[in-house]
Amino acid sequence: MSARWYPLSQAVVCKASGKDARRYLNNRLSNDLRSLAYPGSALAAALTAQGKVQGLYTVFATRDEAFLLACDGGARQALFAALGKFIVADRVSLEDVSNAWAFVHLIASEEEARSLAQLFGSEGVYMRLSRRLGEPGFDLLLPSPSIEETLRVVGDRLGTPMTSADYQLTRLRQGQPTFPDEINEGVVLTECGTRDAVSFTKGCYVGQEVIERSDAIGKLPRTLERVVLSGTHTTLGAPIVNARGETIGKIASYAADETSATTYAFALMRTGVYSADEQIACEGLQGYITKI
Repeated sequence: MSARWYPLSQAVVCKASGKDARRYLNNRLSNDLRSLAYPGSALAAALTAQGKVQGLYTVFATRDEAFLLACDGGARQALFAALGKFIVADRVSLEDVSNAWAFVHLIASEEEARSLAQLFGSEGVYMRLSRRLGEPGFDLLLPSPSIEETLRVVGDRLGTPMTSADYQLTRLRQGQPTFPDEINEGVVLTECGTRDAVSFTKGCYVGQEVIERSDAIGKLPRTLERVVLSGTHTTLGAPIVNARGETIGKIASYAADETSATTYAFALMRTGVYSADEQIACEGLQGYITKI
């Protein structure tokens, strides 16, 4: 196989089950899960009442009317607390099954992804089309009595995985934000342009009013954009200034490419005070804004 792959080793995986699991998750998360059925999946976020992101999940429907929710990373305790915050008399249980599943991203064709899945019994593998690195690929949730052994099997088939540095650089170069690096409790979900995690037709969920109002108005105070800088030194939170020396945003995350002496970054920019391809500066480095 010619595929490239990356193990999302910090992933947190939750199993939601019980008679009220579907109804509860549909009311708690931002996407419509009412008709989600095996082997389907959806991207959905757990939000605060102010629309801030407490968790971003790939939700997989299982055969037994339960759901597996895979989050790329984040503080495990906080993720579970946020997800279960509104459980009162609901017949739903949340179980941490992170040690039973390996979450990997595969840059490959569907045929190659399914061929890999066969190694683990395709009936027990959950798969979702994903462009998290810009190229067509798949996120796979693989059953893992031993995650280390599962990743060894994948490596034997696909070769050495991408390094963390290579993954982050590729992701930022392609303008693909993720939780919790850029999408987190410091931002409103729609500031990140993650519209595929939202249903605008399903009705009530926590944070809905803020999300739908911002969409209806068509304007947010800030927008997450990609910034390219000439040089390899910057810091989180560093101010971005325009040609007039005005601060128009700040660095949210970054990765440096030492080979080309270029830094690729995500920045939260003040809406309405900048334009695509505008020349900017950050901590002495020159660069420009490029739309995600």
